[in-house]
Amino acid sequence: MLALRYKKSVPRYLLMRAAASRVKGLDTSLLSPLALANIPEPELPTPEWVRVRPLLSGICGSDLGTLSAESSPYFSPLTSPPFVMGHEIVGEVVESNGGFEAGERVVVEPALNCTVRGVDPPCAYCATGRYALCVKVTEGDIAAGIQTGFCGSTGGGWSEGTLVAHPSQLHPVPDGVTDEAAVAIEPLACAVHAALAASPKAHETVVVLGAGNIGLFTVAALRRLTDAGRIISVAKHERQGKEALRLGADEVVHPKEIYGGLSETLGATVHKPELGKPVVLGGAERVFECVGSPGTIEDATRLCAPGGEVTLVGMPGARSSLDLTPLWHGEVKLTGAYAYGVEERLGEEKVKSFELALGMAPEIKLDSLVGPRYRLREYREAIAAARASGRRGHVKVVFDHR
Repeated sequence: MLALRYKKSVPRYLLMRAAASRVKGLDTSLLSPLALANIPEPELPTPEWVRVRPLLSGICGSDLGTLSAESSPYFSPLTSPPFVMGHEIVGEVVESNGGFEAGERVVVEPALNCTVRGVDPPCAYCATGRYALCVKVTEGDIAAGIQTGFCGSTGGGWSEGTLVAHPSQLHPVPDGVTDEAAVAIEPLACAVHAALAASPKAHETVVVLGAGNIGLFTVAALRRLTDAGRIISVAKHERQGKEALRLGADEVVHPKEIYGGLSETLGATVHKPELGKPVVLGGAERVFECVGSPGTIEDATRLCAPGGEVTLVGMPGARSSLDLTPLWHGEVKLTGAYAYGVEERLGEEKVKSFELALGMAPEIKLDSLVGPRYRLREYREAIAAARASGRRGHVKVVFDHR
């Protein structure tokens, strides 16, 4: 099958790390660890696994960070290269198996947890529905990997062939949800989990830093699934701001205004230190950091009110210096919100993040945020478009295998 495969190479990794951010297209050149290749289709690890043909597959910020080597090496022992990339996937079942019928449309939940791996008894996190936090991701029936798209055994969405998934990973796509909406369910589920984990109250002001797909989806989830009061979106580009307002933000500010107009809006005072970023006294009770860059993470800690909480939703990049004095001085809590799981909502039954996301999709017109679409052979253009998505007015760039 034709697929985009990431192959580990220390020299290529070091080259990407040193130059990919400065040399346009280097991360998809012949020097890249990524290559278009004809490879065998993955085998079913155990008989109950299901073979799925990708219809659409998204390009995630974590994929871009992997290609440019800007991501932290933290995950390197939790993957098994060479692997086919792509973890945002809507596909169709190829052969009836595992309770799914051939031709049925499904969304793949990529977490490779204890149930998926056949690990019994499950770890404490999987046993309580927090399976994205699984500590057995190097054990069981398949190779190491935190998710489909980073595991050598499963295949991934960047393929014209098939991938394999455990039945517990698959969610049927309702008739009212288009392929374009379904391919964005995975990042929407991440935002759902982050919003519900923080559950801001009606009297609290929330700032969402970043308005790429994760930032926009976080705004949508906060407005629909929590009691959040005022929601302020920090958006760099025109379309991002318009979509943030449509999805539920009360106000939009430009990143250049966070220590000016935004701080004033929050009723905070701003003070200039001898060196470094401004000091903010006051701020928002809740700040969601949806970019993952060192600069915006530090901005989040400075914009958060004393006793407030910063939630990291965007994947942080490689190691960097970060001034944590605002965190310490303001007794601010810094919390990670990774992936998805089983959500507990007060007075309601437990439900998976993916199911909540599928339910939200038609209401927020999720499919309107997806595009442009590229064929797999156009991967260089697709990845370039994903890197420039905000500037070009895109939200979610995808591969179209239909």
